[in-house]
Amino acid sequence: MKFMHENVEFIDEMPINISIKSLAAVPKHWHNCIEIYLVLSGKLSITSENETYHLFEDDIILINCDQIHEIHDDENVVVVIQINPSYYKRGLDTGAYFQCNSTVYHNKMKFHEIKRIIAKIIHIYYNDKGDNDLLIISFSYQLVLELLKNFQSTEEKSTNLESKSLQRLGDIIQYINDNYSESITLDQLAERESLSPSYLSHFFRLNMGVTFFNYITGVRMNHAVNDLISTSLTIEQIAANNGFANSRYFVSAFKKQFGMLPRQFRANQKKGTVSRALKEDKRNEFNGFMQMKHHDFLNKLGEYLDTDSASEVTGNVTVKQVKAVEINTNNNIKTLSHTFLNFISVGRAKEILMESIQQQLRTIQKDVGFRYIKFHGILDDSMMLYNEDQHGNPFLTYQYVDQIIDFLLSINIKPLIQLSFMPKALAKDPSSTIFYNPVVISEPKDHSKWSYLITNLTQHFIDRYGIEEVRSWLFSFWNAPFKTTMFSFDTNEIGYELYKITWACVKSCDSHLKFGTPSYTSLDFDCQMFYDFLDYCKENQCPPDFYNVHCYPVKNPTSKDLATFGVSLSNESIIVSEDPDYMKKMITCFKKDLTPYPKLPIYITEWAPTSSHRDWLNDTCYRSSYIVKNILENYDEVDSFSSWCLSDSMEELPLDNDLFHGELGLFTCNGIKKPAYYAYTFLKKLLNTLLDKGPGYFVTTNQKGDYAILLYNYIHISPLYAQGVLFNVTFIERYNAFVDPSPMEFDLVLTNADNSPYTLTEQIVNRQSGSAFDEWVRMGAMPLTTEEEVNLLKGRSMPGLIKSEMEIKNKQINYYAKLEPHEIRLILINKKHSN
Repeated sequence: MKFMHENVEFIDEMPINISIKSLAAVPKHWHNCIEIYLVLSGKLSITSENETYHLFEDDIILINCDQIHEIHDDENVVVVIQINPSYYKRGLDTGAYFQCNSTVYHNKMKFHEIKRIIAKIIHIYYNDKGDNDLLIISFSYQLVLELLKNFQSTEEKSTNLESKSLQRLGDIIQYINDNYSESITLDQLAERESLSPSYLSHFFRLNMGVTFFNYITGVRMNHAVNDLISTSLTIEQIAANNGFANSRYFVSAFKKQFGMLPRQFRANQKKGTVSRALKEDKRNEFNGFMQMKHHDFLNKLGEYLDTDSASEVTGNVTVKQVKAVEINTNNNIKTLSHTFLNFISVGRAKEILMESIQQQLRTIQKDVGFRYIKFHGILDDSMMLYNEDQHGNPFLTYQYVDQIIDFLLSINIKPLIQLSFMPKALAKDPSSTIFYNPVVISEPKDHSKWSYLITNLTQHFIDRYGIEEVRSWLFSFWNAPFKTTMFSFDTNEIGYELYKITWACVKSCDSHLKFGTPSYTSLDFDCQMFYDFLDYCKENQCPPDFYNVHCYPVKNPTSKDLATFGVSLSNESIIVSEDPDYMKKMITCFKKDLTPYPKLPIYITEWAPTSSHRDWLNDTCYRSSYIVKNILENYDEVDSFSSWCLSDSMEELPLDNDLFHGELGLFTCNGIKKPAYYAYTFLKKLLNTLLDKGPGYFVTTNQKGDYAILLYNYIHISPLYAQGVLFNVTFIERYNAFVDPSPMEFDLVLTNADNSPYTLTEQIVNRQSGSAFDEWVRMGAMPLTTEEEVNLLKGRSMPGLIKSEMEIKNKQINYYAKLEPHEIRLILINKKHSN
């Protein structure tokens, strides 16, 4: 055959098809839709109307309806937009002809707007939350308008033999599409076209690549599938409405194509198991395209968007909703324990010797006041604790360890002594390391020397600080030693045995010392390995005194290779959960799975919205709203929520010259407080009795007429960003990572309050107040080169403060607020007592 027809289907009555693909070779073909190719990577060669065009990155070309073209086999990644002209009945039809080909124009700016619209459509499509179809349709109209305004040609189509054949085929296809629900026979159509049935059959199959009968069955099937998905019509009605001779034939044809009965297909669709991707695969069977990993190339599209166009992509900003809540101040729900105050964390023990870290710890202890601190590496070589003499006999030097513990106790915080990592002189494999500034994660070469180290260190603590003090501390072994984590040993059995030995050494010094599980991290905490470990503890009589867990909502690879040099731990290699309620579900699941085991304290000793140390959102108001949301929604559900971690001064990756480089700290390296810091200072001011809570609000009282209310407007990251795709997120424009970042209004009414004068104090953290990153951007986003500049940024990054007085006479306190996206707001309502 000289050329063949591609039957392009449009799913769910959408006017466009959208995909990102690598285009393999496709012989001469045509279709009755407009097709646009935008090259993101590599080379695309297309022959059309006897001309071959070579497109490279950034080039764009449009193929008109009924235009014969051929795709040649090149290495490429291409955006493909297919437009159904019959959808746009005013101004666009299959006769419209466009000239849009960047390879024949010197002025590349002519194509800027069409690329921008395509980028918007792709952004919406891949951030699909189930309600974006109308937005896609609206932008498709913008796309068509741009074509009509700037690319429509008055040039007439050629009238060669191929074009005449195409015109006849087009008429036939249009007739079938218009009359598929009626009885259409080959004889009827041949008579209409003044052809013999045999000639029409041969002509159709030669040029369409499919028989007349199979083609019309396919058209009817496509419409029937849409009816199955979008209507409640019976199978019999669907068959009759779409031109099938009877329901029995329809069911048989459907099962042959989809491998299931229509009723089963409809049931699966209701459960969400027939996805848009599945339907796309069906419609793309002809063209020989290979699906690529979309996220590798979507970032290129972000270059076509304006840097401030995030809100424009998803439409006008509107108020998310108004939360009108009436709260009876006499209804005390429960007394609060404030377990979030139990833990703060620092990267490694060595870092606590740094003056900058000590100052940050003094500051946060003064402002918040945590009870315990978690850190790694008290045993590793940076502490110079473990040594061996020339004969291989071990001896210990406690100088650095003592300096750390002395300092922590001086600021009224107790240690979780995590017994890690392996001293090189004791390691079986000293070359087994992770991180930029490496630590050894090998098992010991000699269990007796390991026992010596643990026993003598524990006894030293008791001798120096007293048995009662050390009994108030916590001990644990290693950091996430189970298989599939980067800190694991070669087998779980090695980790089990070392835990047992370490447990016995600590308990031999004093049986009342609290020794917990190794820290454990898993996506959904259903990993059988952890429960196998608990069974091992029971069988071997080494039970833990608390559960020690981490919570990172990520699905990133966890092999040791990832962290060897650190560079692989960027946001691009980490997939974050798209579920904004991940933590709540994790805690519920974990507590349920622990039902058969002893009821012990559950300490979350590390948690963050990502495990990436280079996620730019860590520096923004997103992080503070994330902390507030998750702690308030899970208040006192576990025994600690230890944010990882205190400071950006960490040695897991190379240090970064950029002040706001996406590290996980509450402080920057030079001690500037990030928005996340103020999340804890706000939480600290909550009172001891809970009155009410709900999405976005948490109301407490001291039962003496005072109230502390914490509000938040949390917005989850976009599905694209969750997959590691930056798109139009840049170092400065970080808030483009969110879809529809809308304000939220609160209208709170506290009833049965005392009639009295009150002082109202509001503290606010949002992009205008309390965000050092946003203030730094307003200052010019330049490096701070002097202490004066650093202090100026510190001063300008304090939370907003509003104070006023109110007089209550009807026993009702009314409070209204409109919170910007990611804003957190603390409201203190204090009763003024007469002297």
